Amino acid sequence: MADWLDRPAVPVAYGVLIEDVAASFGVGAELRATAGIPADAFADPSARLSARQAGSLLFHARELTGEPGFGYEVGLRSSLTSHGSMGFGLLTSATLREAIELGAEYSRVRLPMLQLRLVEDGEQAGVDVEELFPVGPVLPHLFELFLVGLARMTPVLLTGRSMRDNELWFAGPEPDYFARYRDRLPPVRFDTGVNQLRFPAEFLDLRIDTANELAAREAQEQIAGELTRIGLTDDILVRVRSLLSSGVGYDLVSVAQALHLSPRTLRRRLQERGSTFHVMVSEARRAEAARLLRNSVLNVEQIAEQLGYSDPGNFCRAFKRWTGRTPGEFRAGHVTDSSSTRLG
Repeated sequence: MADWLDRPAVPVAYGVLIEDVAASFGVGAELRATAGIPADAFADPSARLSARQAGSLLFHARELTGEPGFGYEVGLRSSLTSHGSMGFGLLTSATLREAIELGAEYSRVRLPMLQLRLVEDGEQAGVDVEELFPVGPVLPHLFELFLVGLARMTPVLLTGRSMRDNELWFAGPEPDYFARYRDRLPPVRFDTGVNQLRFPAEFLDLRIDTANELAAREAQEQIAGELTRIGLTDDILVRVRSLLSSGVGYDLVSVAQALHLSPRTLRRRLQERGSTFHVMVSEARRAEAARLLRNSVLNVEQIAEQLGYSDPGNFCRAFKRWTGRTPGEFRAGHVTDSSSTRLG
């Protein structure tokens, strides 16, 4: 955990934004010094802060300004340009749904301590935000900063909509300082048990005026490259194989949910790596079938059921297609080979 907290992963642009907001309250160079961040840390615009440094900066900014609602302030003063290539990727997405899926897939490029996912609940939809790794007492203010920032994106991405078309849901109780911000924020609910930006589900498939397919692909490539450069490469093939072997199930929806991706995004990411979900399921089933036939006393019907086949005949045909042998022939051959090895 300590290694993760100290890994440079948070863009210095967020540190600059926090400093700029703190400066409006009269706090200057002492913020960086108090937070334990080197004086030249922001000299390179492509540099990164560790999660520990970013958390310290936010915590001490709140303390030095004396503004308990500092998270709200930062969120209200953020913009799409604050998010660099991610902001460009959101602007060039075809629809709000695609923009949210992009943000959920690559959120670790910006705030690796948080995890995002799209939620759909009847006529309502939203972006759910969860703590991925512990960040300490700044967490409530990080949620305030991030969700308010998301709400500010709505009128930029969707022409004719306003920030107040959203609703903010916070897991915890209403803080004492909220009343001073009520009129500057969208409608807010507290004690909901979740941290979410909520909006009408019909927004999801509205087209973004600045959509550009070519530019969107370019932005995604740039964001993916950032993951590699900061050591957060996410090999989707490895993760899917791991889930398929862990018992999560062999259906696309279950695996996608476990990865906090939409089924469509998962299909696309596998295609980008030269594979498909069907191929990966077949590989996983073949490996697990061989293991069970070699090392268990389960009969063919039980193995077929464990692998998600409702008809043992379908399993037998698939296994013969994979190996050229029936399950019975494979098991018998393995027993013979094992016996020969022991006798030799």
